[in-house]
Amino acid sequence: MGFAALSPTYEAQPYELRNVELMPLFKDRFRLACRARTKLVDPGNYRFNRLDAESVLLLEDGHCLRDHAISACRIGKLDKVSRFSASSLLTLVEMVDADLGISYLPEMAQGSSILSGTRVKTYPMRDDAYREIGLAWRRGSGRAREFRLLGEFIREHASSD
Repeated sequence: MGFAALSPTYEAQPYELRNVELMPLFKDRFRLACRARTKLVDPGNYRFNRLDAESVLLLEDGHCLRDHAISACRIGKLDKVSRFSASSLLTLVEMVDADLGISYLPEMAQGSSILSGTRVKTYPMRDDAYREIGLAWRRGSGRAREFRLLGEFIREHASSD
């Protein structure tokens, strides 16, 4: 059994996991991300259906954050999604900074170094545009008590922000 199976995982949910205990921690809201003074969107009057075709930039197929953004931000019309995608969050931010399109970033990216030095601004979205962050560990782990304590600590500090 590898180390990863013994350690808690910090995952966005929902994830289908077997033999795992899950502890929901907090909601990570999505934010509209665009270059400052872009002509692609008016952040104050954002409506998905007003976006031009292929103006939404996302991570590449198979990336969980892409799936979370599509689901949470209710991206039903994939014609709005660009055929060009990013392989990493850093690349996605660089594409938005170059004004190649708009995107959706998780709130936990706010204040991180990923946005420093860019002209990318983020704006709040609907309250129901979020993903659930949780802590997961192997069912029956001898460290379950410690994982629960860690989860409570994270919950307490996440809600104080």
